[in-house]
Amino acid sequence: MPVSPASRQHCLVFRDKLLLPSEGFIKTHYHAFDQLRPVYVANRFGWRCDELDGPMISTAGTRAGQFLFKQTGMTDLAKFAAYQPVAIHAHFGRGGALALPLAQRLGLPLYVTFHGGDATKKTHQRQRLVPTIYQRRLAALKTHARGFLCVSDFIAGRLRDQGFPQDKLITHYIGIDCGTLEAPRQRNGRLLFAGRLTGKKGVDILLGALRHLQKGGLPVPELDIAGSGPEETALRSAARGLDTVRFLGWQTPDQLARLMHEALAVVVPSRQAEDGDCEGLPTVVLEAIRAAAPVLATRHAGIPEIIEDGVTGYLAPENDVIALAEMLQRAGKQTETLPDLVTNAQKRLKQNFDATIQSRRLQDILRS
Repeated sequence: MPVSPASRQHCLVFRDKLLLPSEGFIKTHYHAFDQLRPVYVANRFGWRCDELDGPMISTAGTRAGQFLFKQTGMTDLAKFAAYQPVAIHAHFGRGGALALPLAQRLGLPLYVTFHGGDATKKTHQRQRLVPTIYQRRLAALKTHARGFLCVSDFIAGRLRDQGFPQDKLITHYIGIDCGTLEAPRQRNGRLLFAGRLTGKKGVDILLGALRHLQKGGLPVPELDIAGSGPEETALRSAARGLDTVRFLGWQTPDQLARLMHEALAVVVPSRQAEDGDCEGLPTVVLEAIRAAAPVLATRHAGIPEIIEDGVTGYLAPENDVIALAEMLQRAGKQTETLPDLVTNAQKRLKQNFDATIQSRRLQDILRS
């Protein structure tokens, strides 16, 4: 895309690959920018990149050039400097490490958003014979970056424990469009899980909770599982004999919105995976609240920062089959109180997670 006149300030937005199917939240960060215009920078563009509203610049035109950029940061600086950017905002810890040489060579302040697993996975801290790019540049990243934006207080705490400077840690929640909140109402129907089928999502614990109820001769709630991923085959096997469970596969955003609209509640049984991978604060929680679906979740990562047990939803300890089964029973017996939980949750959503407010706050941070 040709360079526009510099009548409006620009910021560079870096992600290794843009825009991956599950990362629509990235563009949400900038939707209310009115002083800065994002210029998207990536090693590879594809997938949903046509949804990005702004110029797009590749670090290099060839695979060899992309490899050179990752390893050394070498690229054609002129194409970036032409926009006279005032800052670089990189997504994920590794993205910050990859963008670091570019920020240094352009003399720009660098801000890095940590989303979840990039702050928690053991693989990032594991000693290696040949350190990763992230490990090689981590000390310099901590020194040079102007700020580390954390999608929850939980993530900020994890980074603090890893030696990130406290004065550079900024909790900045990802926002969601709050202009289309559905009204709380009495609900019937099936429970819904929506998300990628990976270890940290805890779907095996959810199926175990249903199995626990079945073995105890108790009513087993009907459950829809919307999503796909590497654990799908194992989870389908674990669900054999649970006739109330349906696997729906990957769903479009519109299909998910309809499922949430119809669900009795959305279940978010997240937990720490074996490799340390944790959520930041799952977007599905925010989407469920917007759809006026009660949230039944675990006390994992940033979830308790919006879901308070008995006030804005229900919570159970993570990785606890029996506690999760009891929570499902509790919700099924108290359906008349669920709309009150949604009302409270939507108030908290509008206060701390409104996309327009969060986007403007991010713009202020980048311009500071």
